[in-house]
Amino acid sequence: MNVVQSSSRRGAIIYASGLEEKTISRQFESNEEGTLLEYVLDSVWTVADELFVVFSKEPTLSLIESISPFGVKVITVGRKQNPILAISDAFRSSRSECSLFVTEKVPFLKPNVALALFEASYGNDAAMPRWRNGTLEPMLTVYKKNAFTRVVNSQKEKFGTNLYNNVSLVANQLFDVRFVSIEDELRDLDPELDSFFQVKDEKSLREAREKVSARGKKRTVIKKTAR
Repeated sequence: MNVVQSSSRRGAIIYASGLEEKTISRQFESNEEGTLLEYVLDSVWTVADELFVVFSKEPTLSLIESISPFGVKVITVGRKQNPILAISDAFRSSRSECSLFVTEKVPFLKPNVALALFEASYGNDAAMPRWRNGTLEPMLTVYKKNAFTRVVNSQKEKFGTNLYNNVSLVANQLFDVRFVSIEDELRDLDPELDSFFQVKDEKSLREAREKVSARGKKRTVIKKTAR
């Protein structure tokens, strides 16, 4: 895709939905483990000027300590608060014109994919990945701050308990959305499309660990071959 440079600040808002402390081996240090949240922060901190983490529940002290090197700003969803409102608060608090919204469930998000979405968002209310079959990825999208908060404020009475549905409702109310083809525009940046691999349960968590293990074995073979 064509890259248009911009000096606008970029933010990243990560919603920690409850799996943030699940761990997988670090991709380059097989003897060390990192949480899903750390994986996502590793991916976005190089392309975002400020980072927010919105926790669905009070985070543990050890988790806060592990992410403190990233300089994140923390917001915790209130007891009776709808998470979409806390996420909107993060957008409102951000000094960035546009922010990537993502959850901790995509540990293999590629920084260049995130950057491509930022570049595609310029002049639009959002830049949203779209599969060839029409399926959208509203939970891995760059949103314009003012557009996101405006819609959330106007749709407060319509939000239910399902976050995906709530974010989709917001996305459907935006005026100018740039749909980014996953297969045609993002595959060149991420050939295996691992950026869209989601950890949803124990089964997919095992798959994520197997992915990292396979990569580690492949690097070991390459090193031995190079000797």
